[in-house]
Amino acid sequence: MKKQLLLLFLGAFMGIAISNHQPVQAKTTYIHVSKSSLKDDPGLFTNRFYRINKKMKVNIHYSSKKDSRTIVKATILPKGTTITASGLFKKHAISEPGMTTDISYYLKRKTVSKALYGNGNLMFEFKLPTSKLTRVKRPAYVLPYGSGTMLSGGLKAITELPSRKSDALKITSDGWLEYYQYHLQSYPSIDMDGVRGTATSSYFTKPESAAKINRTLKKGANTYLYTGKKVKGIAQKKVRSSGPYKYRLTIHNHHTPVAYEDLAYGDDHAASSIYTVGGKQFYTVIAQGAN
Repeated sequence: MKKQLLLLFLGAFMGIAISNHQPVQAKTTYIHVSKSSLKDDPGLFTNRFYRINKKMKVNIHYSSKKDSRTIVKATILPKGTTITASGLFKKHAISEPGMTTDISYYLKRKTVSKALYGNGNLMFEFKLPTSKLTRVKRPAYVLPYGSGTMLSGGLKAITELPSRKSDALKITSDGWLEYYQYHLQSYPSIDMDGVRGTATSSYFTKPESAAKINRTLKKGANTYLYTGKKVKGIAQKKVRSSGPYKYRLTIHNHHTPVAYEDLAYGDDHAASSIYTVGGKQFYTVIAQGAN
């Protein structure tokens, strides 16, 4: 059952859950934990970043609206694209959807279909070293840990778990801001044993609004992201009359991670970082239990 729950809520954005006899979790309490205690935690969602050295064919995984089975679509990522692999593996570059930073909808757009639903999970595995990839530093716009997805409501939303009704703001590895409004959808599902059920998805595949990040400034606990287009759903400040740096989004890292019970994660526990984004509180899952 944990595998079913983990399948699409992992990383708190993938947004799909299977409804067959899920265990009930009471309202959630959290505790503050030190950054040092998480640093060496085996359940921490660490990332490694790579630049693609030439255009590359990759697979994107969706779910069928007919029965929720996995549907694989192929697409080509252009040379120079930054992708993210799990920091848990030293001899392989492996994507871990929900734990590693995602690529943009812009790069996935040709794989989208009305017959499919879900985030569209980038799947890859390379044995290292490989001439296909060059390891690079974490881009300045990317969050330090996790999938790059921040969920609205912050600490208040955590206390309301297992209810999940947050909007989602995603910062992608290739430098996009994407805003997804919570929108619950239900689809039939059939598991490996042929048992029928229902799968729910919390977000549409296409973001409500998106913009390319054209500039990043960091000052203390604040990160400033500049775009030429306004992203609906978040409070950006207009700082120029036109051009690629017209709007600025301020992201403040509170540096006060919290741990709490969450049945969607390993050992039924998760940890999150708290951010203030455009004046409103968000959280992003950065670790799960690993005992």
